[in-house]
Amino acid sequence: MKNIKFVIKKENVYKHIFTASAYTARAREAMGIPRGMVERMVITADDKEAINPLIDNAINEAYGYIARYFANSNVNFTQDNDGGYYTFDIGTPNNYPGGNSEKLAQCVESYIANSVLQNWYASIKPDEGSLIAVQAQNNAATMQLLLTQREKPTSTT
Repeated sequence: MKNIKFVIKKENVYKHIFTASAYTARAREAMGIPRGMVERMVITADDKEAINPLIDNAINEAYGYIARYFANSNVNFTQDNDGGYYTFDIGTPNNYPGGNSEKLAQCVESYIANSVLQNWYASIKPDEGSLIAVQAQNNAATMQLLLTQREKPTSTT
């Protein structure tokens, strides 16, 4: 068994969410959506307290998703005391591609951000929430692909 370890920084998740929500709002404003709706679509630093439970929920979903593919005893998830870092330490089979660790970390971060956006938009603009849900589902499918990949054995003869 070999271990892979990666850290998700909450500040990076915030940046991803803030950037994506601002971009989405600007794009919708260009399409003629009223200014008041556009302002509600943008998630800013003032909204951190409101989105923290959504982030925690998405982190737990990602953990559960990863744990499905490896024995639960081989998947450890920790959060630092102030909640700024989430560490995944995963015991993988020996033939698991080591290069997937960084890809998996990026995918998990994107999944968390898209899950938060999906839930945020579900209450203020459900059609936008549905579009973002597709992105979160795509992130989950990519996680599945990364988690199920194995290196092909090489011949020793």
